[in-house]
Amino acid sequence: MNSLWSSTWPVAAAFAPCVLALAAGQWQARGLRARCAQLQAALAAQRDTELRLDFIAHHDSLTGLPNRLQFQMQLEHGVAYARRHENLLAVLFVDIDSFKAINDTLGHDAGDQVLVQFAQRLRQCVREVDTVARQGGDEFIVLLTELRTGADAQQVAEKIMLAIAEPFTVNGELLDVAASIGVAVYPDDDEDIETLIEKADLAMYAAKQRGKGASLRFLPSMQAKAYSRLILETALRHALEHNEFILTYQPKMNLKERRITGVKALLRWKHPELGLVMPLDFLPVLEQSALILPVGSWAMSTAVAQARRWLDQGQAQTVALHLSPRQFFHKDIVQSCAAILDKAGVPGRCIELEITEAMLIDKNQNAEEILQQFKQLGVRIAISDFGTGYASLNYLRRFPVDVVKIDKSFVDDLARGGAMVRAIIEMAHTLNMQVIAAGVENAEQLAQLSAMGCDEAFGFCISAPVAPEEVEALLAGGRQRAALTTSWA
Repeated sequence: MNSLWSSTWPVAAAFAPCVLALAAGQWQARGLRARCAQLQAALAAQRDTELRLDFIAHHDSLTGLPNRLQFQMQLEHGVAYARRHENLLAVLFVDIDSFKAINDTLGHDAGDQVLVQFAQRLRQCVREVDTVARQGGDEFIVLLTELRTGADAQQVAEKIMLAIAEPFTVNGELLDVAASIGVAVYPDDDEDIETLIEKADLAMYAAKQRGKGASLRFLPSMQAKAYSRLILETALRHALEHNEFILTYQPKMNLKERRITGVKALLRWKHPELGLVMPLDFLPVLEQSALILPVGSWAMSTAVAQARRWLDQGQAQTVALHLSPRQFFHKDIVQSCAAILDKAGVPGRCIELEITEAMLIDKNQNAEEILQQFKQLGVRIAISDFGTGYASLNYLRRFPVDVVKIDKSFVDDLARGGAMVRAIIEMAHTLNMQVIAAGVENAEQLAQLSAMGCDEAFGFCISAPVAPEEVEALLAGGRQRAALTTSWA
């Protein structure tokens, strides 16, 4: 109130001459009324301006929701009220899944439309006494007050998930949007305001790790996992800077000709103290972090350079590389690949890029456009782990796919899943696609797959992942490991 008075004092002070003039009888009544009306209008305009500036300072310009500053104030008041009345409140941290892909593929205008609609749905899911704010970017935060139990907050989270599950309308088209929600309850999870928000954020991140469209309440174990993840990410960054990553190559064999026709490049971490770190211990964290982009670029450059060396030796090999979703949908992935191939002088046909079938069926991504651009480079496209998701070979007809890789789980269970494998092979061949079987462990599996018409296979029965020199030894002079000459009768 003091700030308002001080800011309007110059206008209010202007009334003083009017009053004095009136008292002295120096002004006519009509002129005095006009002057006072002008001053009242100026005061009202100044107050409106101040109110607008105050709104702008405390609200998001796009969605009209309270911003981070305003939410902080509301949370402070909410905690004070909850403490006095001994009830609960909850903070919900809400993050839109794959929002960057929406911006990159549909444009920022479409992204803004999603944000506005998303904000509206959040507001419709809460009461008047609750607060919905935009934390920044694609992150929103909700304050639920006057709760009886922590379960009440989880019910609201589930209500939000149902509301978001309905398609969004963007530029006249329907778009599926998913979100991850983390929940933290005062005072059960924490009494400190900042820590409460941090714990809701941790729970949101844990929910995101489970996949799209999940909500979780904070658990103490999440803090330990987050700390471990931070330590691991720091170590991985150090590994990149100090050249601790290496590539090994697992040979692939043509089952009809019984010869090695290519390799799959596999990332390994050679830690100076721990030795060779198993992929499952670091790859999931690496692929979910921004580090996968520089590490992936290094891996592609290294694999392409190795392909160049084999070409120079007269041993043309197709080198397969797996791309994570973050890599594949990065806006510069095709240009980066083209630059690497051009620098090494390697034709695109020598490189095979593997993506999962889940990346194809994501309606919000531009997978088809990216694949077409790769095909213009001459690069081969393979769908890895086929059969474990929701895609079908008929669905793949619209994509420029060259290779279908049968998942190891089907190979392990050929006795019961042989009919499925045979159907995949036959349909893939109908669509002019090659079929590769992953994780072949014994000669019996090789014989069965060969009899079914499978084109290629790789696994420990053929060779473990090895250094480039060992691949060359397998190829030199036609010499191959004993496993490759095993009778399949």
